[in-house]
Amino acid sequence: MFRSEATPHLIEARFSQSLAELEVRGSVVAAVSGGGDSVALLYLLKALGFEAIVAHFDHALRPSSAEEAVWVQHLAEALGYPCEVTRVEVQRVAQRKKRNLEATARELRYAFLSRVAKKYRTEAILTAHTQDDQAETVLLQLVRGTGRATGIRKRQGRVVRPLLGFTRAELRGYLRAKGASWLEDPTNQDPALDRNYLRHEVLPRLEVRFRGAVGSLARFAEVRQAEDPLLEEGAAQRLLPDRRWPVPAYRAIPLERAAPGLRRRAIRQILERLGIHPEYRLIADVETALEGQPRTLPGGVVVRRKGGTLFFLTAEAPPLEPGWRTPEPGDYLEIPLGRKRLVEFLAERGLPAELKRVWPIRAVASRVLEIKDLYPESLDERFMRLALAEAHSAGGRGEVPIGAVLVRGEKVIAKAGNQVEEFQDATAHAELLAIRAALEALGEKVLPGSTLYVTLEPCPMCYGAMLEAQVSRLVYGMENLKAGAFTVYGLQPRIGVDAGRLEGPCAKLLKAFFVRMRAESAER
Repeated sequence: MFRSEATPHLIEARFSQSLAELEVRGSVVAAVSGGGDSVALLYLLKALGFEAIVAHFDHALRPSSAEEAVWVQHLAEALGYPCEVTRVEVQRVAQRKKRNLEATARELRYAFLSRVAKKYRTEAILTAHTQDDQAETVLLQLVRGTGRATGIRKRQGRVVRPLLGFTRAELRGYLRAKGASWLEDPTNQDPALDRNYLRHEVLPRLEVRFRGAVGSLARFAEVRQAEDPLLEEGAAQRLLPDRRWPVPAYRAIPLERAAPGLRRRAIRQILERLGIHPEYRLIADVETALEGQPRTLPGGVVVRRKGGTLFFLTAEAPPLEPGWRTPEPGDYLEIPLGRKRLVEFLAERGLPAELKRVWPIRAVASRVLEIKDLYPESLDERFMRLALAEAHSAGGRGEVPIGAVLVRGEKVIAKAGNQVEEFQDATAHAELLAIRAALEALGEKVLPGSTLYVTLEPCPMCYGAMLEAQVSRLVYGMENLKAGAFTVYGLQPRIGVDAGRLEGPCAKLLKAFFVRMRAESAER
């Protein structure tokens, strides 16, 4: 923790270094509330000869706020800076939008700062967050259960916070040495506000008991921020969207098999995409749903696992196009061997109950003519059935029943099943054989624009071959729990990946093969 008795010269030198590290050049917008931290920011910019535009946002939350705006304008004028001021009745806006006051104020303030930066064509917006603010933020994040606690970032887009390495005491000492004055916000003393409670009740006691606690919390945030991108990337690699569905849905097993820390981060990413605050209890609810017990999240979002898919279902039905309707009792399809109840057909396709009730269909009376994206059979499903036929054939030869089909456009280029036993070659996987056959058939070195259909998630070797051959898309039936490139090894999908096509038949074929193999082994 830096000492408050540092000389103005040292403070200015450190500030200059901070700006250089953050690559702040040219003119800047300085957010100035009139408080000690933001006034110190303005004096430091003046000392270093920076061009600045002072921006003051009047929240209209106190009777004295208009006078404070005038005070900031006079300060800017005295220092030779232009000043932009706006007044917004934040409380009224928050009430109208039915939103949190603090969040509304932050959103409106940054929108104003962005407008000022755009007007003056500046590259950076400087705010006066300090090391104390950092410590308070980390504690708030921890006690509110975010499970992340990365604190305040030094740079987010054009918003730069060059004072995060300085304490409030240092900055006020700097202002006193300069003979400068500042305003005190009386609301900053109200312990009813969480941040003020931490500022006045908790952190001072921590500093007495654990000297340097504020600096330690700030350094903790720095470490977490440095680690965060790597962990976020690792977690994102465990999120394989199941694109067959018109609702947020992800493959369950890659999440299930992830290390707990990565799995929870991945779930947090899902919740944030859904606009749900990722509290620890909600992350735990999603983990429970992943285990097969449905849970309801804020906003009525139902998390349900169905087969290999984890669904996030809202109460809103997908919009219906003209000529389409939702299922009704008695609906049926005409199939070659007779009739099939629509509800049975949808269940076979892995739809959870919430989607079966609202899935769009076209029908004449109770006879279903078309089921959106499911019937008649899609191209993906048709090509996967060809891959499944190759898998059946491989199983009949004593191979592990895995089949692959490589397609370009709507034309099948090559088909193959496993031939590991036949060739006594551990690399003779269906995918690799299909790629080689396609290259030979086309007389080409690479296969851009192609799609590989395979009944089982590829291993890293086959996935690597797809990347080298520039296969554009991968469609697989079920996850490979032994050697899946994504499920087991956590590799990043670098091509389009769709999973779960004919998952049931693919799983049934593999299971029957290994049951038979175990039975034959037992007989021997």
